[in-house]
Amino acid sequence: MKTESKRGRPRQFDEEIVLDQIMQVFWRHGYAATSLDQIAAATGLNRPSLYSAFGSKKAMYLKVIERFADQMHIHLREAGLTQTGANARMKEILSAAIDLYTGKSFHTDAAYGCFAITTLPAEIMDDAEFQSALSQVLTRTDRGFASLIRYEANGTMAEQDIQEVAQQLALVLHGLSIRARAGDPPDLLKRLAASAVDRLLPETSKSVVES
Repeated sequence: MKTESKRGRPRQFDEEIVLDQIMQVFWRHGYAATSLDQIAAATGLNRPSLYSAFGSKKAMYLKVIERFADQMHIHLREAGLTQTGANARMKEILSAAIDLYTGKSFHTDAAYGCFAITTLPAEIMDDAEFQSALSQVLTRTDRGFASLIRYEANGTMAEQDIQEVAQQLALVLHGLSIRARAGDPPDLLKRLAASAVDRLLPETSKSVVES
């Protein structure tokens, strides 16, 4: 049975589910190599229905980049809340990211790495919107890590140090994404992540969190 809507009638599909299906296609193939026929096949919708609901191929891609960034933020935030202390929280966050990057989360069952980091860089040289989208993803990561470190440091770290450590940890996160897509096993990635956190946020330097 066709899932697209007819003119003047409510759509007969869940837009969020379809966006996630579109995301999987872009995540696997990248933006340039993804065709509308592949998206139509993955979603079960024809081109007119896709255009009507989500706009052009570029618009679809930008929508799912934003959706992935929101989902990633929630995924990592929830992981970090299971621990206390900057060192333990950051290790849990990176571990959760590795699970996602290697296909061990509900987001994907394939080792695709980070959707934004593995697909956006190839597109930014000739497109300001793609460049802005990547910049927003990077900035969001930097700010999230800095906020965690600032809270846990409780006034014991200079702001410049907080920003630099946050950016260094973000570099680790992005490197883990590339290595995951290249096929490195999760246990290796988690050892590398834990080692990096111990160097950048040693347990002996963490402060006592206010109760």
